[in-house]
Amino acid sequence: MEEPASYVLSGALPVHDDVDNGQLDRLARHLGGIATVHLKLDKVAQAVSMRIAGTLMRDDVRHIEQRIERFAEEYATTAAVLLSEWNGVTRWLVVGMNWQAQCLIRLGAVQEQYTKLAERHFDFLLRLEEPGDSTARGNALMRVSVESDGDCMR
Repeated sequence: MEEPASYVLSGALPVHDDVDNGQLDRLARHLGGIATVHLKLDKVAQAVSMRIAGTLMRDDVRHIEQRIERFAEEYATTAAVLLSEWNGVTRWLVVGMNWQAQCLIRLGAVQEQYTKLAERHFDFLLRLEEPGDSTARGNALMRVSVESDGDCMR
């Protein structure tokens, strides 16, 4: 049987200017039976700051995050990355307009691949061609091997 664990979801979500405290109160009441919910609308920044915390089961975490995703799809002006921590594991929760959220997820995947280049040894296979002559296809392949101390990507 799974044990409840410490959970925190935090971050800020840019929202439409017609979002009001009543909508945030409904969201807080909906999630309040599961966790401690703090939502604050900043009218100047036009964003909702949030911190949702408690000792929760995994299903409760899924429920909270799905509800926040639905709220973001309805009220967010852009995608946002929230910090989710449960049972000692930290991850990013990308919410908001679907196409923007997908762009952020892809950017994260690219960042992960880029980070792998910081490993101590990696190879590139290059094709070198004469400048301006795209029709010349000779055997201009070159292998470049790079040793790194790991500090080159910081």
